[in-house]
This record gives sequence, C-alpha cells and structure tokens, in this order.
Amino acid sequence: MTTKEKMMMEQTNEIVCDMIKQRNAGTQDCRSTSELAREIGIHTSDLNHFLLDVGVLYRERGTGELRLTTKFQGRGLSKNRSCFRYGRSGKLIEIVYPVWTEKGEDFIMKMIKGEGNKGKV
Repeated sequence: MTTKEKMMMEQTNEIVCDMIKQRNAGTQDCRSTSELAREIGIHTSDLNHFLLDVGVLYRERGTGELRLTTKFQGRGLSKNRSCFRYGRSGKLIEIVYPVWTEKGEDFIMKMIKGEGNKGKV
C-alpha cells in the first residue's frame, strides 16, 4: 500500500468514526439486544425471535435489518444505533439497529415473565 493510499484510508476512517459518533449520539445509556440477552441468560437470536414473534420487531424488506414495529414506536422503548461495514462490492453500508432504553428493558423483561398484557407499555 502506498503512502497516498494509507492517507486516504486514514481520512476515510476518520470520516466514518465521525459519522458513527453523530448518528449514535444519545444512545450511550441504551443497551443492545446482545447485552440484554446475556443478562437474561439466552442467545441474542432467541431474544430477537421472541421480539419478532410477539410483534415488537419486524425485519426490513431488502436489508433484513430489525426495526421496531409502528405499534411500539414513539413510546420511549428504544433508540436507533448505527454501525458501518463494507459490502461485498466494497461499498460502505450503514446498518441501523434498535438499542433498548431502561423503559424498553423493563417492558421486555415483563413480556418474557408473562407479566401484564402483551404490547401494553
């Protein structure tokens, strides 16, 4: 790799890091589904499947990304966090996924335990 290529890579890295900081601002106090699943003692995929089955999440067509269903948006249960990766073609791809607020964590825990009515916040 030439010096010019290294400099371009460093600049690109800085730009991506800045984009991540901007997009993820305000989500520092949220927990990922992986963190929540680990605390519960189950696999992340099992928790995601549960949340899909009960209608809290759905998969975005085309990308397969998990999103909060309309029914649960605007209730303070989650925020969106972004990460970036390079696709097969070398194009930079942004992946957006939900992270859970304290209210969202409590809601999920109650659903798992079967407390209250499903879907009520």
